[in-house]
Amino acid sequence: MARQEQAPLIMVGQTISHFRILERLGGGGMGVVYKAEDTRLGRSVALKFLPEELSRDHQAVDRFRREARAASALNHPHICTIYDINEHEGVFFIVMELLEGQTLKYYIGKKPFNTAWLVDVGTQIADALDAAHAKGIVHRDIKPANLFVTPRDQVKVLDFGLAKLLRPLASRVSIGAAGADTATLSTEAGLLVGTVGYMAPEQLEGEPVDPRTDLYALGLVMYEMATGRNPFLGQSPSSTIANILKEEAPPVEQHNPVAPSELGRILRKCLRKHIDERYVSARDLALDLAALRRGLEPSGRSSALAAAGPAPPLSITRGAVRALLMFIQFSYLAMYALALYKFHDVLRVSHQLYGSLMLGGALLAAGVLGAPVRLYQFTALAFDYPDFGRKYRWLFPAVLLLDGVWAATPLLFLGQLHGLVLLCAAALGYLPFSQRTLLYAAYSNTGGRSSAIHAKT
Repeated sequence: MARQEQAPLIMVGQTISHFRILERLGGGGMGVVYKAEDTRLGRSVALKFLPEELSRDHQAVDRFRREARAASALNHPHICTIYDINEHEGVFFIVMELLEGQTLKYYIGKKPFNTAWLVDVGTQIADALDAAHAKGIVHRDIKPANLFVTPRDQVKVLDFGLAKLLRPLASRVSIGAAGADTATLSTEAGLLVGTVGYMAPEQLEGEPVDPRTDLYALGLVMYEMATGRNPFLGQSPSSTIANILKEEAPPVEQHNPVAPSELGRILRKCLRKHIDERYVSARDLALDLAALRRGLEPSGRSSALAAAGPAPPLSITRGAVRALLMFIQFSYLAMYALALYKFHDVLRVSHQLYGSLMLGGALLAAGVLGAPVRLYQFTALAFDYPDFGRKYRWLFPAVLLLDGVWAATPLLFLGQLHGLVLLCAAALGYLPFSQRTLLYAAYSNTGGRSSAIHAKT
């Protein structure tokens, strides 16, 4: 392996074999990816090179070869296509299809996903894993960063660099004497294969893996899509490992009240600690997800809008939604405080204009009852209470009643506002509905484009 003692520097504009390097797309622990032009076929491709700092690592080279070997044996619409494997001055690189879009990691945040799109994505990944498992390949590193979403919502599984070949695959690429079924990565917790946050218990315990290991990781990815969080993620790799081995994932409904109960059942089965209690195959999982998808559309007609999971999100972020809602609650509290402070004037004007204290009394009562409601909402928003979406559903009828009464406040200013009284009253009457729309978009997935609000805080 003397050729690998010094890895070549890859430069944009450089031509390697018949590939002209156009730009660097990114990189990870097992490779650096460049966009390139195939000058023979006149097409754009992606080239994945072993990183320079790993060029002398025999084990890394073997993993890199194994990735190409495993992926090239697969021909599936949801698996990144491998065209060739080549070598440049002792550094190996894979020629693969160039994909447009983003990894699933880009879309996962602190908000739940549209359930229909989540199920579609899960079904596509399960189909891809079913094809890989049929070839005797276990991916062993299913995670959001290895799942690519194209602009047409097609999912591609990436990076078979950690794949364990359960039976030999015919190939012209030699693995060499060091080639083994497993490969290890050094972590703070020891020698483990894969990404700690998405490992199945049997991986962490060094037990044999099989296709059901991938189903655990896929279940964890879908759980994160459904709730916006990885339930086992700890402050360190060690705490994450302990959580995976000992803790159960909280029910999906706890973080996403509108998630179907069937989705919760499917994810619980994927995330069983004991491998024998999970789905037997990716095909079985795909069938359950397909049945759930049909159940989400009783009309039998697919809604393009509802399925638009990673559609271009609205420009407003979750943090901005919270800030706006907190401002509205504060404004109501200020109005309540002013009305209660001036209660003599409120009653006097009510009697002067309408010959009755009823309007003034109703507004003051709305202020007294509404103050604790607004304080609760303000506090829940300030502390980003994750279950606020479900709580607000229960609270909304009371909020609507109080705000409906408070919408009559402009009637006290009839002499000043004249014809604008009805416009102001209508605006106040609309506020509870606009708040509900924003709050549901930020705290629970109700479908439609409102659920595409950014999850940034």
